[in-house]
Amino acid sequence: MKPLLFTFFLLYALSSGAQTITYDTIKVSPDDERNIHLNRSEKGSVAKAPLRKENVNHREGQVTAFDKSKLRFGANMGLSISRNYTNLGIGPQIGYQFNQYFMAGAGIKYYYTRARTYSYEIKNNLLGANLFGYFYPVQFITLFAQPEINYIWSTLKPTTQGDTLTDKGMVPSLVVGAGLRLGRSHITLNYDLLQDVNSPHPEGFYVGVSAFF
Repeated sequence: MKPLLFTFFLLYALSSGAQTITYDTIKVSPDDERNIHLNRSEKGSVAKAPLRKENVNHREGQVTAFDKSKLRFGANMGLSISRNYTNLGIGPQIGYQFNQYFMAGAGIKYYYTRARTYSYEIKNNLLGANLFGYFYPVQFITLFAQPEINYIWSTLKPTTQGDTLTDKGMVPSLVVGAGLRLGRSHITLNYDLLQDVNSPHPEGFYVGVSAFF
């Protein structure tokens, strides 16, 4: 009888003790401070999850990214040589295609001209820099503007007796034009608004051709 009573009280004690062990759970949001799964710093403050680097870079790229594929390279070159006349010219240009309606850039140039007649020989040198912009209101039409500053120095030497004359100075120009856009090439009718007497551009209207790659 005693072993039976002892077994009964033992089972009762175990069952009673098991009933006193309870786990209360409360549903909380993931960022609630009571959430035991949050990472905490040494001072007990909640550590915020780091921002994804790729997302930050993507957002920054939309504002500050430089697209190399939109760079455009061109050059104005000229070469004409004969017994009494020589003309050499080179003018590299670099532009950036901002969008389908606008391209802008800058360039430099150097021209050398020598002409000889029976009475004199003249030599001209030109070193210049320019800014330019092409605006495309529609696909095949372009409007063009190019402000530039040129430094020119020249000599005039008589073929007979006489003193050699020299001249030099800064010559500004402001060329505007309009015409056709053919791919990345342009054929425009241009005009120098300033019409300086020493301007390297022809007087009145003249045809201009440019190509970019």
